[in-house]
Order: sequence, then C-alpha cells, then structure tokens
Amino acid sequence: MENSQILQSPNDYRQYQYLTLENGLAVLLVHQADSEKSAAALTVNVGHFDDPAEREGLAHFLEHMLFLGSANYPDAGEYQHFINHHGGSHNAWTGTEHSSFFFDIDTRFFAEALARFADMFSQPLFNSEYVEKERHAIEAEFSLKLKDDGRRIYQAHKESINPAHPFAKFSVGNLSTLADTEQGSLQHALQEFFTTQYSASRMTLTLVSSLSLAQQQQYVEQYFCTLPSHLPKKPPLDVPLYLQQHQAIQLNIQPHRDTQKLVVSFALPDIQPWYRYKVISFIAHILGDEGPGSLLSLLKQQDLVNQLSAGGGIDGSNYKDFTISFELTEKGLIERDRILQALFSMLAMLKAKPLPQPLFAERQKLLHWAYLYQEPATALQTATHLSVSMQHYPVHDIIFGDYRMEQPDEALYQQVLGYFNSENMRLMLIAPCVPVQQQARWYHTPYSIDKLQPDLLAQLSNAKPDPQLRLPATNPYLDGDITLLAPDKHMDNPVCIYDENALCVWYKADTEFASPKGHLFVQLSLPQSLGNCRQLAATRLWVELFLDNINQQFYAATTIGLVYNLHVQRQGISIHTSGLSANQLRLLQDLLQQMLQQDFSAHRFNELKRQLSRHWRNSSKNKPVARLFSQLSALLQPQNPEIDILADALEELDFQSFIQFHQQLLQQVHIESLMLGNWTSAQAQHLTTILKQWQTKLPDTGNRLPNPQFNIQGLGPVWLQLDVEHSDHALVIYLPAQHATPEQMALFMLANHVMSPEYFHQLRTEQQLGYLVGTGYVPINMLPGIAFYVQSPTTSCDTLYEATVMFFRAFLSDTETLSAEEFAEIKHGILAQLNERDNSLGARAKRYWLALGQQDYSFALNERIVQSMQQLTLEQFTGFLQQLLLPDYDAIFLATDSKPEHSHLRFSDPQSLKQQLKQTQIDFDTTDKVI
Repeated sequence: MENSQILQSPNDYRQYQYLTLENGLAVLLVHQADSEKSAAALTVNVGHFDDPAEREGLAHFLEHMLFLGSANYPDAGEYQHFINHHGGSHNAWTGTEHSSFFFDIDTRFFAEALARFADMFSQPLFNSEYVEKERHAIEAEFSLKLKDDGRRIYQAHKESINPAHPFAKFSVGNLSTLADTEQGSLQHALQEFFTTQYSASRMTLTLVSSLSLAQQQQYVEQYFCTLPSHLPKKPPLDVPLYLQQHQAIQLNIQPHRDTQKLVVSFALPDIQPWYRYKVISFIAHILGDEGPGSLLSLLKQQDLVNQLSAGGGIDGSNYKDFTISFELTEKGLIERDRILQALFSMLAMLKAKPLPQPLFAERQKLLHWAYLYQEPATALQTATHLSVSMQHYPVHDIIFGDYRMEQPDEALYQQVLGYFNSENMRLMLIAPCVPVQQQARWYHTPYSIDKLQPDLLAQLSNAKPDPQLRLPATNPYLDGDITLLAPDKHMDNPVCIYDENALCVWYKADTEFASPKGHLFVQLSLPQSLGNCRQLAATRLWVELFLDNINQQFYAATTIGLVYNLHVQRQGISIHTSGLSANQLRLLQDLLQQMLQQDFSAHRFNELKRQLSRHWRNSSKNKPVARLFSQLSALLQPQNPEIDILADALEELDFQSFIQFHQQLLQQVHIESLMLGNWTSAQAQHLTTILKQWQTKLPDTGNRLPNPQFNIQGLGPVWLQLDVEHSDHALVIYLPAQHATPEQMALFMLANHVMSPEYFHQLRTEQQLGYLVGTGYVPINMLPGIAFYVQSPTTSCDTLYEATVMFFRAFLSDTETLSAEEFAEIKHGILAQLNERDNSLGARAKRYWLALGQQDYSFALNERIVQSMQQLTLEQFTGFLQQLLLPDYDAIFLATDSKPEHSHLRFSDPQSLKQQLKQTQIDFDTTDKVI
C-alpha cells in the first residue's frame, strides 16, 4: 500500500503526509485516529562531531540550553511546566551526528505546545544566568558518569583512533571545556554555534495526532515557517576513523566493575547504502548463533566463554565497527588466541560458501511478518522513531526502510565478508588484571595499546573451516498457523477457566491489536525457594544454571521472536513466554519438561556461581541513588534481601548442597497461569491440560503462598546512612501511605505528578544542587508512596534535606492558593494518563498479570483510582500534603551522609531497622486490601 509516496503496511491504518516547508524543513504528519495524546519530535543533523575543538561538549550544552527560555516564552521552567501540567512528557538527546527533541501532551493543548517547541529552535535566549547555572549541571552529569564503564571504555577507544576524526572529541563537556575564555564568552559561543549549525535544512519534524492532517499542516506552517533556513545540508564526513597504525592492535582496559570481555572489531565503511539488503545484520545473526554447531557452542564446550554477541559497535556516516563480544571465563582470559582461531575458522567457513539462501529467506520471512504485524507504539514513540528515520531513509522508505530486506548479489555478500580479515581487526581486552601503561583523559581509564604480532595475524589469515562449526539448521519453530482470531472473539477481561487447589488458569482472547502474538505466564509458588537467604540465593543460581543448560536447545525459538524468561520473584519462579502464538505452547511444554530433567554439572555450577557472585558484588559500584533505592526495597520486602547478604549466602553454597536443594525445589508447587492474546479457547484448554499433566510428575502440590511485607507505621521518621563506593552525596526520602486504598493511591499519584517537574526545576535548574533530581510514585506491594531523590557531587545530604523541606513548604503554600478551576485542570493531566488505553499487547498482558499477582480479580483497581481522583477536592489534597509535612510522619530518609544536626529524626542503621520491621511483618492478602 502506498500513501503520499510512503510505503506502509496493509495493517497500518494511520494516514501519512510528507511535505517540505519553504525554509527547507522536512515534515512528516501522521494522523492516528485512536491516539490519546499528540506528539512531536524534531531531529537535527548536528551532534558532538560538530563541537568546535576549543569547546568540546558544546552541542550537548546547547541541547540543555534550548529548554531554558525563548523569546516568546522567556521563563526557564515554563516549557517543562506546561508539558507536565497537561499530562505530557518531554526529553532530548545529543548523539555523534544528530540531536533529537520530543514531547507528547493532551491533544487539546497540542497547538500551544508546538508554539513553545518551535520557539526553542527559532529564538532561543541563552540567558547568561542560566548559561552559568547549566554548565554546572553539565559538570554534575559528567561527574555522575566518572565511574561508568561505558564512558570509561568509550574514552579509551577515542584515544586509539585517528585524532583528526571527530569521534575522538570529548562529547559530554564539563566546567573546563564550557567556560569563558579570552577568545569570548560561553554565551557568545552558544549563540554562534546555534547560528552556524542549526538550520531547517538540517532538521526533520514528525507530528503524530488524532487531529486531521490538514489541521496538523496548519500548525506546522504557522509555527515552524520562521525556523532559520540559512545553511546548506552538511557535507559527508571524509576523514577516516582509522589509519593503518590504528588497526591490528589490542587495547587493554581495566574496568571499574569486575568484568572480563574480549571484543573483536572489524572496520567497515558507511553501511547505510546497503540498508536494502540487511547483509550486516544477517552476518551478525550467523556469527551470534547460539545453537548446536555454533561458535558460542564450541567455545563454551572448551570452557573459554560464557556468552557471545555479534553485530554491535559504533557507526556513523562514514564508518561502522562490527564487533563480536565474548564474555570470558578464567580460562578464556588467558587463551585469547584459541578464541580468535575459532572465530576465524567460522569466518573461513562463511567465505568458502555462497550466501546461504534458505537462512536468508528465513530472516526475510520474519522481517516481513514484523512489517505486517508491527507492534503498536505510542504517539511519542512513533514521532521520535520517524523523525530519526527521516534523516536516514528516502521518503518512500521512512517506514519500510527498517523492514526492507532484498537478497544481495553474491559480489556484495563476499565484499562485506572481505572486511573480516586480521589486518582490518582491532581487539579490546577488558579485565581488572590486564597490563596498562597510561590513563585516558577525562575518565582516567587505565589502558594500554599493543600491536598484534605478525605471526598471529598470519595464522588467523590462514585459518581453515573447523568441522565442528556449522550454519544454523532450519528453524523448527517457523512452522505454524498465524491466522488472526475473528474480532468477535475478543474478551474484555480474563476469565478463570480452571481453579482447583493447586492450579488456577486464566484466559483472555485479545484481538484489539490485530496481532498473531500472545503471552503466557506461569507462576510457580515454591516454598522451598524462599525459606531463608541461602534458599533465595540458591534459587537465583538455579535459574541461571537452568537457562545456561537449555540455551542451545531453545535458541532457535528466540531467533524468530519467541521469547522465554524465567524470573525469581516473591513466591518462587515465574515463566513468561511471548511472540507468535503458533508453537508457543510447544515451547512452554518443552520448558516445563526440561525443569524436571536437569542434570547440573559441578563445572558449570562453579563458573556460574562465580559469575553471579561477581555480578552481585558489582552492584556496590552502582550510582548512590540506585543503591539507596535498592536498600529501601530490601528493607520493606522480606523476600528481597540486600545483594551483599545474598552474595554472602551464595559464597557458602557448595555443589552437593545445591544438588540437594535442586532435588527439593519442585515440592508443594502451586501454579497460577494467564494466557492472553491471539489464542482460541481450545488452546486455553490445551494449556490447562499441559499444566495438569506436568503437575502429575511432581512429588506433590501445594497452596498459593502469601506475600509478606513490613509495615513502617510507628517506626519513623528514621534516618539511615548507607556507605557507598562513590564520592557523590545522595538522599532518598520515602513517604509511604498509611493504607492501601484507591483514595490514598490517587493522592500520592497526584502529588508526584504535580511536584515532579517543580522539584526538578527548583533543586536542579535553579539551585544546581545535583544532576539526578526527581520524585517518583513508589508503590511497594500495593502500598502507595512517594520518594524524593537527589544525587550531587558537591552538596551534602543535610543541605539536600533542608532544600527538600523548604521546597515542600513552598509547594504547599502555592497549592493552597490554587482556584478550584486550576486544581481541576491539574487533575485533568493525570486523569488523562490514568485513562490511557494499553498501547501494545505486551503492556496489556503485563497489566493483567500484575493485577492477578495483587489478587485484583475484578481488574477494576485503575477505575477505582480514577473515580477517587475525580472526587478529590483541593481541600483534601492540601490536607494530605500538610499531613506529609508533620514532623512525626513515618518517613524513611536514606542517605550517604549522617543525619542533620539538631534534627528530630531518629538515626538507625539498615540491619537494626530491619530487625524492628520484622516484628511488624504481615501477610499481604485480600483481607488487608480494598480490591
């Protein structure tokens, strides 16, 4: 189907219109009749590659400054306030060669939002006061990531390439790169950069709305015709990323976290001209295969690697790094050359054969199905994706470009494979023990660069195909019927089709999204998995070993979009499968059968135990705010202990004890299941039969387990100090509800909705007290709550605490002056969010599964919250805020510093408080709930 030059799926009922304004702005208008919000996204072909050499980070800084006032809307917080006030959201990002800005909002206010959005790009103010404030925000963002291994490794990579290529530039910026100089002020540099880089000719704009295309076009012409249009399109990059001396090298990097990786990369040219063939992703599919005869299978058998991924790497308008990343075992760390030999044997096999057409046809078929049955997206997701696609694809392929997969001729296939040679290779060895000789700039990454030995390169060049390696077999999961259910088979809510002592099955046929997909959830309540910390740790290790054991057998299913996940959660283990409904029941049946016949090896037990322990120990290096939230969760949920405690319990677990645990795990099992999607009632009955038959093979069955939780009432307000491996200060203030009622949920949701942008603007934008600043609605089990959080490189926790209290008091004072009409408008914004329909089958499935976990068998909680929100008065809301401010409110303050002096807050440590909370433990079930 072709519409306005743009190819679209026959199942895509949106209308599209492409136009170019007189100033050169390329615009795509999308009419989506059922969209509950309107959205806009503007992408500009300007990124950190365009930073002046003496002003690194300027493009990123400009992205920040565009939000802080324009000629017609000079108030620095007005844009954010307007968007949030009317039920919307906004954000932006700066990449290497592009920057993107986007928002969504209640459609009634779309025109006013567009006026503000357009003014950002036509008349930004760059107010000197906010230039100075925001450069400190950039510094805080930079400091926040100083120990982030992604940034640290990225910087070492930058220092090992052609220094003339713009990829070598420092992208983030900090106080030293964003400062006034003798050559001019930062404010002047911003204005000059904007003038010399931002132009409508380099921009692509997408609007998505339920408004007609004609109405959208009117708005675009009204608000965006004044965007500057003085610049030509940017010329292509012509500086090579690597010179000869930058190839055939090994980059040794010491990470902050305890990780062991070997990354092999091959330098390719710009791959965008080949987008029609998807040849790069096809080669990645073959190299990244995890089935029998695969590269990963061979290397795991040799105990060299645990995981492999292929096809990643940096890419831009004149370069692409194709990477194969290996997660190394201890043996693999010292036997690098065996891994390389296996990789080059695989490459030799590919080069010796023509394009494997049956495999290519499989990928084409899957991509065609994905095109026909595209996952629904929100207006914001659609706008952001398409505005970027407009930068890369011709008009007719803006939508279809991601799905187009034509068969390449043999010459192109072999040309691409030709880049995979040892002289065109770079290695990156990442491990704490590698030898290093220097530190990277900015992030202080320890690293060194070694030339690869000529004899190794020659050996790899002469590699022969290994008979143990082979191409993936024909996929057995591709067979099956993908017929859609008739629309009249749609069910409004799940119904319970089977309910006996140890098994409960729910079913919902869903046709609204016209998708041949479905979701299956199976919750296994396992009393033997959660009796103590040792059992909790053993259960997590059991899941890791199980997934490791079955990976090769079930990998073929994952390559066609059949996804399976096992999670450890409050009651035991949950299984979730999703994807095409055809063959999904077979997949679930096979998974359940495998659970009964596992044979774990001591060798893999030791390897995965080491890997899991290392992962848990690495959590101590998380951002301080993340550590505080993790501690909060551990405090209030008895079956979610601190990671360090789990790691200690895991260290004590030996193989014999684990086998004993494994033999007892599937005892007293209770099952609850949900089938939702493109499923017939006969398939639902078949699911019931599968689960009943599986239960007959178990030692015994049991009852559903309660969900224990701790009750903080009467124990606060309390200040907890947590030691973290980070120099930043961080504070989390958690204010829980006293009761789990729809009225309390509505109050806390509204408070978070209104305070979130204001808190960010005051503490982050105005006072510059931290970079990570915000509020969040934090329900723990079903008990609602709100959390304030701040992380700062310079400001102490007592100052952050005082600033939060002052903000809260000022906010309460402002709220008390609202008129009834203003309060109704504020409520309208969050009511619009609460009333949003599910935007995908996956979102709907997760919502119903969560409701079942909360024992909300009427699936009406959201409607009751909406009803409570509608009835909520300003007096009730201000009374609620006043209650939260009471000095004896049961709040928890988690901080990296000690409590403020002369404070009424009680000081405690996590373990002492947890002992007190254990006396308040209750079983969270229907007797305490309102559902």
